[in-house]
Amino acid sequence: MAEAPSTVWRIPSTPLDEAWGLFVSTIVSGEDRSGVPPGRWRLKCVVRGAGTLTAPGRRRQRVEAGDVVLSSASSGGHLVPDLDQTCRVHQVDFGGAWMERWEEAGFFGVLPRVIRAGFDESLLGLVVKLVELAKHPTPDSSRLMAGTLGHLLARLECAARTRSSVGRQDGLIQDAYRLLGDPERNRMGLETFSEDLGVSYSWFRKCFRAHTGLSPQRYRLLQQLDRACQLLGDTSLPVGTIADRLGFSSQAYFARRFRKETGFSPTVWRRQRLGGGDRAETSRAASP
Repeated sequence: MAEAPSTVWRIPSTPLDEAWGLFVSTIVSGEDRSGVPPGRWRLKCVVRGAGTLTAPGRRRQRVEAGDVVLSSASSGGHLVPDLDQTCRVHQVDFGGAWMERWEEAGFFGVLPRVIRAGFDESLLGLVVKLVELAKHPTPDSSRLMAGTLGHLLARLECAARTRSSVGRQDGLIQDAYRLLGDPERNRMGLETFSEDLGVSYSWFRKCFRAHTGLSPQRYRLLQQLDRACQLLGDTSLPVGTIADRLGFSSQAYFARRFRKETGFSPTVWRRQRLGGGDRAETSRAASP
């Protein structure tokens, strides 16, 4: 059975609502409707599906069910569903002087932002309450929606900030492993990884070292060299091609780093490997 299309509620606001400091202008529930003209800020709670968040001048960010996307009219941000999928969302467009002050104070970081909130029941309850208020408006709906939205934004800010707690650190480190192990990202600066994770680079580096005993740069290098050992031993690819595929700036730099870690040049390592040498004895490049 086909799912019901999305429903859009326009919430009229008065000068008094705007003077209150926070007001909702539109709510969408159902299939993602990025074509709906945005308010000053837009919040998308993804309840089903997955995709990629794109924005001018920003790295693409992965979005999955349980994530919340916070964007602004100035920052842009477009959610592109995975192939042959649709994203089901609860979307809230809003404005107000409160959010202006919060954004200026840096509470939500650089927008657009993906907040890995997970399926938090209390947070989802606030989203559902906003939808219900839109479905069944009363004379006090606009003010009640503002209060509910303020509570929701506070919870999201806490969810983003408490990624630094021990419980959230584990999830962040797992995300970091995934990003650092992605061959397509080998040429990217490490600062872009912290942007994708929603934390500062200095905090990311400190947290990663505390968990692994390695800096992010060192971990990525060892991952690259481990992959190089596989390609040297299992394929006939030229050394220069392997260096380029793994994101090294040049074949000479690759050979220098490989020799420093293993004690052999890539060519000698391959010759020993093909001659029956033990890879474990000739390579010290290993994952933590």
